Amino acid sequence: MIQEDLFKNKVGIIGAGKIGLALILKLLEKNYPPDNIKLTYNGSIYTFNNIYDNNLVDMISSNAEIVKTSDILILSVPPQSFKAIGDFNLSEDTLVISFMAGISSEDIRKQTGSNNVVRIIPTGPDTIHDSNAVAGVYGENSTSDALFDLLDIDYVRVDNEDDMDYVAIAGCLPVVYCRASPESPETRDAINKISEEFPLFRELARKCEKLVPEDKSEEFISKFVTPGGVTQAILNGFNSGKSVYESLLMGLERNRDLSY
Repeated sequence: MIQEDLFKNKVGIIGAGKIGLALILKLLEKNYPPDNIKLTYNGSIYTFNNIYDNNLVDMISSNAEIVKTSDILILSVPPQSFKAIGDFNLSEDTLVISFMAGISSEDIRKQTGSNNVVRIIPTGPDTIHDSNAVAGVYGENSTSDALFDLLDIDYVRVDNEDDMDYVAIAGCLPVVYCRASPESPETRDAINKISEEFPLFRELARKCEKLVPEDKSEEFISKFVTPGGVTQAILNGFNSGKSVYESLLMGLERNRDLSY
């Protein structure tokens, strides 16, 4: 798809938190037409301040309006908040791109009404902003592929949606590597064990080694973590003295808990 055709699409982003805001700013950096981007957020004053500080107030819309007008609907709300949004009643061919861990394509189809669903789980918002995000994608669509390419996301495509559970913890590896060196025997053992179940995990893990910040790691972690999310569950494992492998399994369990 040529860029001119991609830019004709009206993009609606439901959830302008860390990931949603990073996506909007990257789209604008890539010269996506501002008039073709709309966003919603949950009413948080913290989120609004970020929207205001980045001069995005004119993009604020309602869920109802975004659902009605978007050609591409991006879901970047916390997975535990998705069900509360309610039914979308989209046309079956509206492209829905989910950045949510845990929520399956089938559940997204049921709630949105669209049969055109692509799931992507990337590394954190800073990596999107810095054009070095790593991700796993389930589902295929030429428009979503063009959008991911525009966003400079380095992604692998998985054939089995169940493997997105492993992608969810792979997306947390930059934070894991802030706490445990990727070169340590314990970390390598954990990566190898999970790769036995999901061979692409080793490739994702290798790519994530390049995303570890040289300094200010705690600031990097704080921007990465969503309360109640998969990364937080992994960190809880570290904080309770569990091994790298055990902590990653806690993240895997949390991701599955987020599903319906």
